[in-house]
Amino acid sequence: MKKVLLIILGFFAILIVAAAVLPIIFKDDIRAAIDKELDKNLNAQVYYSPDDFSLSLFRSFPNLSVNVSNFGVVGNAPFEQDTLASIGEFGLTLDIMSVIRGDQIKIVNVGLEEPRIHVIVLADGTANYDIAKSTGEAEDQAEESGGSAVNIQIQGWEINNGRVVYDDRSLPMLATIDGLTHSGSGDFAQDVFDMSTNTTVDQLTIGYDGIEYITNKRLSADLIMAMDFANMKFTFKENHLALNDFGFLFEGFLSMPSEDINMDIQFKGEDINLKSVLSLVPGVYQEYMDGVTAAGAVSFAGSVSGTYNEESMPQIFAEFGIADGKVNYAEYPIPMEDIQIHAKLDYPSADLAETSLEMDKFHLTLDGEEVTSYLYFENLEDYYWDFRLNGNLDLEKLTKVVKLEDTELRGLVNGSLTTKGRMSDLEAEQYEKLPTEGSVSISDFYYQSPDLPQGFGIADTRLSFDPEAITLDKFKGNAGKTDLQMDGQITNYLQYALGDSTTLYGRLNFSSDLVDLNEWMTDTEEPVEEEVDTSGLEVVRIPTDVDFVLTSNIAVIKYDNLDLKNFDGEVVIRDGALKLNEVGFNLLDGAFVMNGAYESAPTLAKPLYNFDFEIKELSIPSAFQSFVSVQKLVPVAKKMNGKFSTDLQIGGSLGADMMPVYEDMQGAGLLEIANASLENVKLLSAISNVSKLNQSDGEVSLRDVLMSIEVKDGRIHVAPFDFTIGGRTATVSGSSGVDGSLDYAMSMDVPSGDVGQALNSAISSFAGIDNAIGKDITLNLGIGGTYDDPSVKLLSAKPGADGGQTTVKAAVKEEVKQQVDQKKEELKEELDAKKEEVKEEVQQKVDEKKEEAKQELEEKKEEVKDKAKDAVKDLFNRKKKDDG
Repeated sequence: MKKVLLIILGFFAILIVAAAVLPIIFKDDIRAAIDKELDKNLNAQVYYSPDDFSLSLFRSFPNLSVNVSNFGVVGNAPFEQDTLASIGEFGLTLDIMSVIRGDQIKIVNVGLEEPRIHVIVLADGTANYDIAKSTGEAEDQAEESGGSAVNIQIQGWEINNGRVVYDDRSLPMLATIDGLTHSGSGDFAQDVFDMSTNTTVDQLTIGYDGIEYITNKRLSADLIMAMDFANMKFTFKENHLALNDFGFLFEGFLSMPSEDINMDIQFKGEDINLKSVLSLVPGVYQEYMDGVTAAGAVSFAGSVSGTYNEESMPQIFAEFGIADGKVNYAEYPIPMEDIQIHAKLDYPSADLAETSLEMDKFHLTLDGEEVTSYLYFENLEDYYWDFRLNGNLDLEKLTKVVKLEDTELRGLVNGSLTTKGRMSDLEAEQYEKLPTEGSVSISDFYYQSPDLPQGFGIADTRLSFDPEAITLDKFKGNAGKTDLQMDGQITNYLQYALGDSTTLYGRLNFSSDLVDLNEWMTDTEEPVEEEVDTSGLEVVRIPTDVDFVLTSNIAVIKYDNLDLKNFDGEVVIRDGALKLNEVGFNLLDGAFVMNGAYESAPTLAKPLYNFDFEIKELSIPSAFQSFVSVQKLVPVAKKMNGKFSTDLQIGGSLGADMMPVYEDMQGAGLLEIANASLENVKLLSAISNVSKLNQSDGEVSLRDVLMSIEVKDGRIHVAPFDFTIGGRTATVSGSSGVDGSLDYAMSMDVPSGDVGQALNSAISSFAGIDNAIGKDITLNLGIGGTYDDPSVKLLSAKPGADGGQTTVKAAVKEEVKQQVDQKKEELKEELDAKKEEVKEEVQQKVDEKKEEAKQELEEKKEEVKDKAKDAVKDLFNRKKKDDG
């Protein structure tokens, strides 16, 4: 007996030693086999540390457990900076005998702890998850390496505390899954077996085109499927799903015997009621549902059946209803009741003309006020619609049934609308076949929320409808401090709402005593002198499918520290552009008239602007303080007093920060200064140092100046003009740049007696005379450097003209004006040519991308089909039945 006991103890000792030693013996072989499989099948960088790789026989005895911590996958270009998968711990359970035999390692279980999956699909369809090598490439590597080292015969798998982000920019769609727990089992070594899965998601959010349709909802799913790989048929047996409190189940099958996908699936709600439906409303479940009682029967059912291929679609039918619904908030005694809804969707074939949607019942009552509606919609090829709405609603009562946190909403809405017709009649403008009539009136409306703290109110408004137009009979309201009055018409609204590639037209009259833009601007701290990253900014795009003419009359517009007064003119939104027609206003004691446009159509790589300004009597110091362009192009204005007038055309492009790109700014015009002065400027001191005229340290005077200016290549060029410095008249011309650089030529006649002896000697040398004393001398100076650090050089000197000074006063002002007009016309032609050039360049790139995408799509069609079909077969490497 003792001997037997020793034998048994020895056997167990051997097992324990083997369990400890075998993982060490086979660790390198197993890791090499896994690395080989990853390299053979993936076009991606897989990272993990050998120190985080471990083996154990104790965890899943008698099988072998393989665990890798801090495991991750990073794609190749263009996703080399994006992590596709980061996994806290990746575990495999291997068949121990397959490891010992060493031919093919069998994987029977897979586990993921805290996986973080981030799927990205670019706008062109390129996906970061497309990392599997092509079938041919993988097969070639398998042949070279002697076949696959791994035989996948998974029987179970699990995921704990996972997070998945699906970012598809081609749609665009963004979905996030947080708190994912999933487990499943099934013998994939067999051709026919049952697969069982259990899934829970703590928070599910799905958004499309910037709008969230599902926000932080719970999801649970328990599924049992009969898997028949021999016939590629998968049958739903017992299946229960729930989104928050809305549960449903489905049954049927899906099969893929060939290229076609056949299906017959039925679904219906499970233990649902009106409160289950309310749990799906974004934000309601966490913040509101505890205070709500809801009752009413809810029905939800449908089916998907038929064949899906390139030529056919399955039939889809869905039906939803609420009977005798009632919603009551605990703090308000009056319920929303008698809720009756019934709607159904019927998509019987791939023929869009047979599709229909009908809501034949919609009714609710709130404190005696009823709302009823009917909708019928069919034929997606030539829409037919029939819509009716009638009711009165007190919004303040509604907020007490449907609680809105930190939100104030009130107002009375009364309306009725009836419309029916067919799209072809609408496109043919046969309005007599489109019976449409109705009106909506709103009074005492007010809305305020954390997103709109300024508040928006409508004191009184009335809309009337006919087939051609919505008429705004009157509108009186406010947005914050801004008062609003409007009337007018919006036309083509039916075709815009129902059709594609149509334009919405509007002609509105707008007036206001005060438009205060400051309260809509975000408070910012004092600006810091540093480079601003504009890579994430987007320019303001004007809609291309809207054609609105807004005739405006505004007493005061407040913007930053500016008050625009008596704003009057026409603002047009058309073809992706915002246009101003004869818009006049008063600003900084000056009078403005503007014409021009801001253009932002998608065909333009960056927005363009082109404006004509007529400005009368504008304060020079105020203009410098208020306009960045003046600070950039005319820094000397900081030290000037007086007023100016101008007739100027300016154009160019805007950057991502919506600021002008000064390097490509172009402009031309006339600048008139009746009386202005300049003093205490470094430039005057620099001139004094060269000329030795003490008077030049005093005031510069500009009287009756008419100068021609041109803006080009980031510089403002000035034609010769006269001004007074140190009591003497001087003529100057040249340019200054947005970088502060100066490049001017200056000519002035001075009495030789007013300059020093040293300068007289230099002048005598320039002029070729022995003694310049007692004569007027013309000094030609070159002005360079920058505004903050100017440099002045004496270029030449000569005896002055008889009778005094030589100036440009003799120039005919009318001739200057004609030259400016010619420059402005040339500028307009240049800007138009630039716009067309930008459009052609962008369109060419768009066409090239379209053609590339089309070719790629055609090339990948067959590959995608093969991958989809082979994925299920090859993934689990199921046994073939050739030998019976």
